[in-house]
Parts: sequence; C-alpha cells; structure tokens
Amino acid sequence: MNYKVVPLSDRYDLFEKQDAICEEVWPEFMLHDPVAGDYWMKFISLFKEYQIMIMDGDEILAIANTIPINFTETLEKLPDEGWDWAVIKSVEDNLAGLEPNLLVGIQIVVNKKHQGKGLSSIAVKEMSRLAVRMGFSRLVIPVRPSDKHKYPLIPMSEYINWKNDKELPFDNWLRVHAKNGGSILKVCPEAMRIPGTVDDWKQWTGLDFPGKGEYIIPGALNPLVVDLDANRGIYIEPNVWVLHETKK
Repeated sequence: MNYKVVPLSDRYDLFEKQDAICEEVWPEFMLHDPVAGDYWMKFISLFKEYQIMIMDGDEILAIANTIPINFTETLEKLPDEGWDWAVIKSVEDNLAGLEPNLLVGIQIVVNKKHQGKGLSSIAVKEMSRLAVRMGFSRLVIPVRPSDKHKYPLIPMSEYINWKNDKELPFDNWLRVHAKNGGSILKVCPEAMRIPGTVDDWKQWTGLDFPGKGEYIIPGALNPLVVDLDANRGIYIEPNVWVLHETKK
C-alpha cells in the first residue's frame, strides 16, 4: 500500500477532519471521559509532532496519537489508571520541565472507509517508528482489546490469556500488536472512568435503566453500574498495557 506519514505539526489544518474520523469509530459514551475532555486539546497543543496521520494524498487513512512522559519506575509498576493517568501525566510532566523517557501510545484509529485493509498493523509499525525518531527505546500502550466488548462479563485478566488455534492472542487487536513485536505487560483495570447521570447514559446508549444494577451496553468492555437513587451511572474501562521495544 502506498501511503505517507504526516505529523499533525505539518498539517494542523487537518485536525478537525482527523478528530471527526476518530469520533465516528468510538461508541458515544467513550467520547465523554472527563480526562479526555479536560486534557485532549492541552496535549495536542503541546505535542503536535507526536500525532501522526497515515495518508494517501489528502485522504486520512489512519491516525496514531502518542504522548511523551517521564517514568522512572519499572514497567511492572505502570498504574491501573492507564489512559487517564498517562494523558494527565504527559501534560503535568511538560509543565514541570521533566525530560520524557517513555513514549505512550494512546490511540490508533483507522478511517471507517478504509478498515479491513491492514492499516491497523501499519499504524502500529508507524507508532513504533515514531518512537525511534523521537529517541525512545520503549513504547507502551494501554490497548483497548477490540473484541472484548463481546465478552463484557469475562474479567480482562482471563480474557488476555485466551489464544486462537495458532497460539496467538484470541483478541484481534492484541493479536495485531503481538505480530508486530508487542508483549502484554499486565491489565490496567481502571484505564478510564466515565461517570454520568442516568439521563446522560440514556442519551449515550439509547437504552433505558429502570432499576439499580449492572447493565451490558453496546461497545463496553465491562458492565455499566447504575445507581438510580444517586442518579448516577459509572463505567470503568479496563485496558491492557502492551510494550513495544524499539531501538534508538
């Protein structure tokens, strides 16, 4: 496939277009993470060169977002909070003047018009190449397993051990990472926390919530917990820390 890799810093005029492509892919409720709402434009403005688009001419085929952080612990101590933690830390580290030593991949999105063409694998490779260009020897990603929503009652700690008949990860997205050299470190069970009122969740999902309890909602990796008395629903998104070793 012929394509070019374009950093957002070179084509910031395409930011709204790439943002719209991303919004088409995610379930509506995933667009309401408070950390993303508070920090998305902050890290975009700080780290434009870390955001890349895979393009064919002026067409955006896929998008890969990364952020640099300072992390002095062993990778086994990457926190349970995953995505939310990394996004906040990248901005705070930058404001504190800390030198980054670890690249975190926070999103890969393939344009809906171009899915099924192997672009997910290309995006993973290009994210790793970006890490090399930026001088990082390690890339970690809080991966959102693409098929986990079909099995929302299975703990992520069990799900990541499922294999296909070739002894590769059962999950398609984890399998793409494995084929490109990624290794699973551990689960980050609280990668995102998405709260909302009951009416919010009705709007985001198109479902009714007539009683207190846990609900299976389309696209979610875990059940949504609804408390009618508190007029609150909380969704806690589990992800998986995946490591890609790179060479400077």
